[in-house]
Amino acid sequence: MQNVKTSTLGDYTLLKEIGEGMLGKVFLAQHRFLKTHFALKVLPEELASQTAFIARLEQEVGMLSTLDHPHILKMHNVCEADGKVFIAYDCMVDEEGNTKNLAKYLEEKKELTEEEVVSIAKQVASALDYAHRQNVGDEPIVHRGLKLTNILINPLKNDELELRVSDFGLTRIVGIGAVLSTTYRTLWEKVAFGSGYDEPKEEEFAKLYQSFSNYYQFLAPEQRSRYTSTRDVDAKADIYSFGILLYRLLVGEYPSGFFPMPSECNLSLKGNWDTLIKHSLNVDAEKRPSSVQNLVEEALIFKEGAEEDDPRPVLNPQEIARPEYEPDPAAVFQTDKGVHIYTPKKQELTDVEPLLTEMVVVEGGTYLRGSNHGGRDEMPRHAVHLPSFALDVHPITNEQFIRFLTVMGGEKDVNNQDMIRLRDSRIRRQREKLIIESGYSKHPVVGVTWYGAFAYAKWIGKRLPTEAEWEVASYGGLEGAEYPTGAEIERSKANFFNSDTTAVKSYPANALGLYDMAGNVYEWCSDWYGYHYYETSLQEPDNPKGPPQGVYRVLRGGCWKSLKEDMRCSHRHRNNPGMLNGTYGFRCAADVG
Repeated sequence: MQNVKTSTLGDYTLLKEIGEGMLGKVFLAQHRFLKTHFALKVLPEELASQTAFIARLEQEVGMLSTLDHPHILKMHNVCEADGKVFIAYDCMVDEEGNTKNLAKYLEEKKELTEEEVVSIAKQVASALDYAHRQNVGDEPIVHRGLKLTNILINPLKNDELELRVSDFGLTRIVGIGAVLSTTYRTLWEKVAFGSGYDEPKEEEFAKLYQSFSNYYQFLAPEQRSRYTSTRDVDAKADIYSFGILLYRLLVGEYPSGFFPMPSECNLSLKGNWDTLIKHSLNVDAEKRPSSVQNLVEEALIFKEGAEEDDPRPVLNPQEIARPEYEPDPAAVFQTDKGVHIYTPKKQELTDVEPLLTEMVVVEGGTYLRGSNHGGRDEMPRHAVHLPSFALDVHPITNEQFIRFLTVMGGEKDVNNQDMIRLRDSRIRRQREKLIIESGYSKHPVVGVTWYGAFAYAKWIGKRLPTEAEWEVASYGGLEGAEYPTGAEIERSKANFFNSDTTAVKSYPANALGLYDMAGNVYEWCSDWYGYHYYETSLQEPDNPKGPPQGVYRVLRGGCWKSLKEDMRCSHRHRNNPGMLNGTYGFRCAADVG
């Protein structure tokens, strides 16, 4: 690890180089405006000049950034600056800015206890199964490059082993060719320039060999085949890599050739790991199981009544002899020996009507938006020309959105995108019926993605407001207002810095009669987010609708747990359209005339 001279890369200040892998160098960096630390993975230089690659990378990273799991390292966005392409991640570093992965952990520990292996197995299995249930387009998200070095350990959790898997889907996007070319180029640089005019040190070659070996050892047979492309490899390859990982943790070395089972190498193991290894390392991908969590659960059926040094194998339930009984004499009276599976009748939902929200018309005209003393993305303050439009007087509520979900028949839209995540909302599914938690019918719906907001608006014949429309409406016609309430805002006038949402219309409306334009929930807008878009809007002020494409969608208005700063009318927020949490909601707009 080495410190870097203070330099910038796009919106980030580079603080320290914290690693180098087969997909590029990793730096600890601080966002210059958000003042938040990130890990930046700078991809190989030869990729930065490929326009098609960058476009594909932005699209797929945008979808991969929707992965929201406690054991997956959060991927935020992809950026291009100074001729370099890099991806921003959450950072897991200690007080000195250093990272720790599973490879380093094994170097320190030398040997793991079975309890530690169980903890690692459960966390990685949970991450893999979750990712495999998600989709990029029509394909499930597959890691394709699971290994010791991309399983990160939280160095601040000294009392427990907390892991996060990084680089999901990156091998597929970058391609195996780029991975290998980076390795060969690095090796050549070491040979040519490794130690000035001296021969490169043997340990440098050893380090490079170890990096490639760790990658190659985890590849499934179909990934090593020259007849299989990276994109043809499915989730079964991750199952194989998971088996390699567990074998390495249990035995201390990688399986090779005709290898012994874990029980033969370590008779003190309690878990039935042999079955897990046999199933996951099957050469035939079709015969591998589809869930690694199920494999782990089966492996954790411990030997009952056995001593720790008892080498006896675990018996499967099918191998246990069962006593035989005389036939049941009452069986002759049983006339129906079949088991009938109850299938509820499908009910046509023809009588579910939307609950429409009253709307306020905002007259067309020339308005000012942005700020010259707010965030950099709010600058410059400039005029926009908008036609008349109508806006809902309050955000969409749970009682409104539940009707939409009932008609849709689930939480995904026609493109299989998540519209809402029920565990982040106040809507629950109980015995196949959707219900609202008591007291929350009039609260704004939360846990909604941009896709869910867009689909709802389309269902009721409306649309999402543009960012310009939302900001103009939030001022309520007040000249020079800082907040929807005027020059100042108090907690008696909006729901912010609080512990939960409140029912809509619980606070005073602004001068236009619009409620909750500040606080309660962030509200999705139709626009893609552009950090420098206001410079474009300044030149093209007629009804601006945001950049033609992007990674993030715009959110406005602050939420129930925001600080006062976020309540400003010009404050801009953004996130991936597939992202959701307990602070995201929306309201609808419509054209007039």
